[in-house]
Amino acid sequence: MGQRHEARGVNALVLYDSRYGNTERIAETVALVVQLAMPTRLATVEEAAEDGELLRDLDLLLVGGPTHRHGISDPLEAVLTALDPRALDDVRAATFDTRLHGMRLVTGSAAVRLGRLLRRRGAWLVSPPASFVVDGTVGPLRDGEIEHARAWTEDVLRCAGVRGRAPSEAAAAR
Repeated sequence: MGQRHEARGVNALVLYDSRYGNTERIAETVALVVQLAMPTRLATVEEAAEDGELLRDLDLLLVGGPTHRHGISDPLEAVLTALDPRALDDVRAATFDTRLHGMRLVTGSAAVRLGRLLRRRGAWLVSPPASFVVDGTVGPLRDGEIEHARAWTEDVLRCAGVRGRAPSEAAAAR
């Protein structure tokens, strides 16, 4: 895998679906942290549906969406299930969702199901799925969830072995 990185550089994608803007805020935060360490693109599920090349030649893929009916939103599931079975071989990945406060058994988790779907496409999950809590169906995000997203993303980068300027160092340099 090291030769692959040297040959074409490091490439990350933060892919998300958002109905009320809460997951979008988390995805934007995730992308801001990742871009401090490596070239990063933030894309909606609609962009991925239109551009079949968007999910190619990635080193790191972070996918998130709101929890719908205990699972993944229909648009996000459609894009990911349309991928070839080995489309994400050798891609390091992590998943996140937004959901109501409560036990996963009760609320469900898009992130857990996203992880299963990515593994079936060959991705290597480098971190446990993360959930970010919203107050009510339309939100807003609970206090502290943006900071939670920053910390989770820094952990994902460490687990993925991404080297570069640590997000906390970059913030201190400003």
